[in-house]
Amino acid sequence: MEENVINKIVNAMDDLTAEQTRKLKNVLIMNLSGQSSLKNEMSTNPSNWEMLLNNYLGCKKLENCSNGTLKNYQRVMRTMYSQIGKEVKDITANDLRLFMARYIEQRKISQRYSETIRLTLCAFFQWCQNEEIITANPARKLQRIKVPKVIRKPYSAEERLRLTRAATNIRDVAIMEMLYSTAARLGEVLALNRDDIKFIGNKAEVIIYGQKGKAERKVYLSEQSVYFLRKYLESRTDNNPALFVSLRKPHERLNERAVQLVIKNIGERCGVEAHPHKFRRTLLTDMSKRGANIQDIKEYAGHAKVETTMLYVSVNEESVKAAFDRFIS
Repeated sequence: MEENVINKIVNAMDDLTAEQTRKLKNVLIMNLSGQSSLKNEMSTNPSNWEMLLNNYLGCKKLENCSNGTLKNYQRVMRTMYSQIGKEVKDITANDLRLFMARYIEQRKISQRYSETIRLTLCAFFQWCQNEEIITANPARKLQRIKVPKVIRKPYSAEERLRLTRAATNIRDVAIMEMLYSTAARLGEVLALNRDDIKFIGNKAEVIIYGQKGKAERKVYLSEQSVYFLRKYLESRTDNNPALFVSLRKPHERLNERAVQLVIKNIGERCGVEAHPHKFRRTLLTDMSKRGANIQDIKEYAGHAKVETTMLYVSVNEESVKAAFDRFIS
């Protein structure tokens, strides 16, 4: 009943923008839904909940979910439990709607991440249904959140040059060149050791152990990447086997957050919006522009599906116009 009233009100306000509509719906849910549906004190046994959550995460780990994905699942589900405080079998769709409305408004998260939260809830409760813990999945009633399509542009050749010139040490250049040449995820690169690199003349290759799907794949280093990597390794005086380490003693293996900040700062110095994953998108796009088969690009990226690869490969307007002129004009 409450949902029907909310939808009627939202549909009547057809002159609102998508963001305004989303905010209106969240406010209505928070004010019209029964406030007793979110309890101040938990009625469930926390140890039982932890056991259930750990069983779920264990199953997802067996499905080869990355550690980052598992941590996100864990964070969302624990937040949901702390706010709703009911036995899983007693949680309703309205409980989840109210939880999501509050989560979105309090944390000011994007539509894209809001949809990720919805999918996380759906996956958990579907697992509970499959395991016969509950008879129906209440999250299936949550409406899909429309996410605006944003074209994520790769670096241009000129931007990559500016990033290289703005770097203050050879290590940071070597990292950026490695990320571009291998199209590897940041965590995959930082997990490498010096001995993993197989130098072959002025080029090199390395086996990447995938974070997602855990599949191994061979990737290659360009001459430019090898040049900067050799210079960096020759400058090292430590004994740490890690490929990339901190500049200061005790020269520990770099973590993802540190590299993200380094590349962000380099970008700010030269006026380029920079982050590590953008190098992956850039290499895959460059391969496509230079005629590489989409199946080959998929294998190089370590994607399970071609559809995922297509999300990474950006097509610029010049390429579209050239194709039109070649095949139509």
